[in-house]
Amino acid sequence: MIPEWNPQGLIPPINEHNPAGMDRSPYQVDLVAFVERFAINLDRCAILEGYLSHRSELHRMGMIEGFQWLDGSFTENIELSDQRSPRDIDVVTFTFEGDEFYDCLQPDQLRLLGATWEDQSFIKNQFKVDFYVQSLSDAPERLVEITSYWYSMWSHRRTKQWKGFLRVDLAPRQDQAAIAMLKARKKELTHE
Repeated sequence: MIPEWNPQGLIPPINEHNPAGMDRSPYQVDLVAFVERFAINLDRCAILEGYLSHRSELHRMGMIEGFQWLDGSFTENIELSDQRSPRDIDVVTFTFEGDEFYDCLQPDQLRLLGATWEDQSFIKNQFKVDFYVQSLSDAPERLVEITSYWYSMWSHRRTKQWKGFLRVDLAPRQDQAAIAMLKARKKELTHE
């Protein structure tokens, strides 16, 4: 379940009724529920289309095991707090793919993984995704270091407000249902 936005327009970082419990950020949610919750206007639908399209590209190259952390202004009620629509969605993909996986990819596929600043800019412009990837097969020390980095970066706004973020499975089993949900929502929003 995705917690409701708090009065500041943020996902709470913890369950306030059980602050020491495991029900906390990153909240694990299914992809369809994520789309249903955040496809609330046409700008957000365009970002979701880009995000789902980028996921499809990852799946096409064989990246299907792992999970994604989702964050940024997209997961906030930025329309309320900053009177603007989100511009993109922030995504870190944690995958089990190791060096041998990357060695087999073509340059156009590598570009979709954001290896360079130029590639990251391409992904952001093409898919509306601020994208990063982290291998879960890295050395344990590196994995703890980089996970701590992302958690500390994403658990606060630039204004230092503490906030939560979300986790979805990388496997493609819900993608078609999420795409159908998004199409239906866009149709509803267009006819309102």
